[in-house]
Amino acid sequence: MQKLIVFSLLFFVTPAMALDVPVDDLKPWTLLSFNNIQPNTVSVDNDALHISVRDSASPLIYQFNEPIYISGVAIIATWSGELRIPEGATEGDENADDFVLKFGIVEAGGRRLNWFQRRIAADWIKELYKMAPKDSGVSRINFLSTTQQQEQLGISRTHPLSDLLHETRIVYLNAPGPFVMTHEFPAPVEALGLWISVDGDNTGSNFDLHLERITLQVP
Repeated sequence: MQKLIVFSLLFFVTPAMALDVPVDDLKPWTLLSFNNIQPNTVSVDNDALHISVRDSASPLIYQFNEPIYISGVAIIATWSGELRIPEGATEGDENADDFVLKFGIVEAGGRRLNWFQRRIAADWIKELYKMAPKDSGVSRINFLSTTQQQEQLGISRTHPLSDLLHETRIVYLNAPGPFVMTHEFPAPVEALGLWISVDGDNTGSNFDLHLERITLQVP
């Protein structure tokens, strides 16, 4: 694990500022839930965010006090258990749409809900738009994700259920254990907050994720 920490720190040896997001306190975080889906259990364990997945799924949200620009991210984490992707299935497709970690950047933009959309939108969509200041809106959630299928590395998609969700597979997990997720954006992105998805409901999976450090690179 020490090598992973060193690697993460080297990622930020730049003139930019490194901003650590608290993982040892649940108060700044908001746990949402989906209709008819068992939510994850989230706690703090050994100064890390512990997300327990038991055939469950629920987003974990961190909203910035005000929009900030982010040029890169680094996450140190450990997972245990099993994410059961059916044989022959592609992770992310129907009946296999579960991931150990999807780390989302809520990007600012011009999209807003009108009065009719606010009445019919799912709760998670309403919460997403609440993250935007009154005089602005959102663009999308830009997810950086793990994958258990090496051939999926580098693949991006807009989620078939909503064009608000964009995903790119950037970390290959061939077995449980510690891992690092790092990414530098081509240009700084204006961010409203973070949206973490850890899902096992689609595949009936049981596993645990410890988020030990979340660092943002701020230009």
